[in-house]
Amino acid sequence: MGWNTNDKTTNTESTAPFKDADRGERLQRVMAKGGIASRRKCEEMIEEGKVKVNGVVVDFLPAWVNPKIDKITIADHKLNLHADQIYVMYYKPRGIICTMSDPEGRPCIGDIVTHPSGSRIFPIGRLDMESQGLLLLTNDNIMANELTHPKHGMSKTYEVTVRGKVTEETITTLKKGIYLADAHTKHDSNRGGKRAHVDSIEIVRHDRDRTLLTILLKEGRNRQIRRMLAVVGHPVKRLRRTQIGEVSLKGLRPGQWRDLSQQEINVLQNSIRR
Repeated sequence: MGWNTNDKTTNTESTAPFKDADRGERLQRVMAKGGIASRRKCEEMIEEGKVKVNGVVVDFLPAWVNPKIDKITIADHKLNLHADQIYVMYYKPRGIICTMSDPEGRPCIGDIVTHPSGSRIFPIGRLDMESQGLLLLTNDNIMANELTHPKHGMSKTYEVTVRGKVTEETITTLKKGIYLADAHTKHDSNRGGKRAHVDSIEIVRHDRDRTLLTILLKEGRNRQIRRMLAVVGHPVKRLRRTQIGEVSLKGLRPGQWRDLSQQEINVLQNSIRR
């Protein structure tokens, strides 16, 4: 079958405006700002041919759009570029999966947090299934990426109850760091792992065979606190995140959620700019 040169010429002409950087913003950035996905995921969707601009398939990068005049659709669903940005505080209980849906049918955030605006929101970061406490959700991909990027060093504070009586010697060991092996990190050739750190750790009180600790992290490797404490012989019995940056969990019981106040949003935005 011969190649239809007329179709090729027509397609080139119809996509030409989106190859002009003077048109406005990069397509993947506009999609991310619209709450579709991360910029990298948006790039994949574009290259897979799932994105149309003004009815024309745009499957190349870089592509440029003007969000004020261009109609963007993803898999034939229109992108609402003017949706209000949403920021939610949720008190995650134990036993809830940190996703908006779960193919295995396990209870997840999406079963509980449904914003009245109807906008798609998603969690910023995660808490493992057995942990509880403060979780932020948003439809603002840019803010989410910035809050989780290591360069900003966003602190997270936890109340952690562990088995046994933790000594000051153990506290010193934890402050120096514990070697943990991760599947997706470069392993230390001598010790078989990468050192994980806590930014601060304090003993709040001892209670029979338990110790309550306050731990602050700016790192955040997978199940880091649980793994570090297991290494030093103090398995975690209860873990609750109480603070992200300067935003504290308050006014909520487990399973409840609310919109962030404008003051709390400003605090998060200012922490990114610093």
